[in-house]
Amino acid sequence: MKVHTIALIEIKKNFKSVLKVSFFMGAFILMITAIFDPDSFSELEGYMDTMPPLVMEMMGGAMDLGTFGGFFTIEFLSMIWIWLGIYFILQAGQDIPSTIENKTIDLILSKPLKRWEFVIGRYMRFLFSIFFVIFFMLMVTFLMIAVAPNLQDQVINLAEFFWGLTWAFLFIVSLTTTSFFFSVFLNRKKATGIAFGILVLFFVIGTFYSFFDDRIQDIKYLSLFFYYDPSRIIVSHNFDETVIRDFLILFGYSVILLFASIIVFNKRDIPV
Repeated sequence: MKVHTIALIEIKKNFKSVLKVSFFMGAFILMITAIFDPDSFSELEGYMDTMPPLVMEMMGGAMDLGTFGGFFTIEFLSMIWIWLGIYFILQAGQDIPSTIENKTIDLILSKPLKRWEFVIGRYMRFLFSIFFVIFFMLMVTFLMIAVAPNLQDQVINLAEFFWGLTWAFLFIVSLTTTSFFFSVFLNRKKATGIAFGILVLFFVIGTFYSFFDDRIQDIKYLSLFFYYDPSRIIVSHNFDETVIRDFLILFGYSVILLFASIIVFNKRDIPV
């Protein structure tokens, strides 16, 4: 039993759940597309400009509700941590603790299997699941852009949507990896509780840092939310070096935390 074997077993075991999540997210995109009206939402944007700064900060990034890209970003991509992130955080936080609590891990680790193979195999399940859901959403989005009557007069750059959803993929992976890290040495309740608490902390720091004292605003660099702003691509049409930097930081964060998970799990005392 090697990495790919564990990954395949876990993927097959959870594939129905992944399909359900994918169809749910696809239906959400269909709903967003159906209700989009450039004239009505451009008027709404004028109203939102009068809202308090705190509310506008929660929206995050540039806004352009008169375009499908802007509407899609505000209603969907900017809130992807709620629509999708929380689900995978809860799943990842319970993954390894569940195998320990129900004694399944005893049988697994009694086989000629290294612990790092076990950890990566379990992690690959989440990587594949997130990729599948995001890819499904990308296909639904492209299909609706092609056929939805209310989008035919819109100037839409498909490459921008591709990179926006790729950014969402890296962001959700980084949040999931955070939860997965705590799962390798804590029980289910503690792992999911701490991961969810860190998610809220990341959100507050990454979203409202501009309201903090000037001396501590650099704390924003500690939040994953600071490195996720797809509106810079889809709304501002800006794919500069800062976007590439944020892609690399989210990717590097997940890689480093995965290696940390392997190291911690290797040192954990699990009698077999």
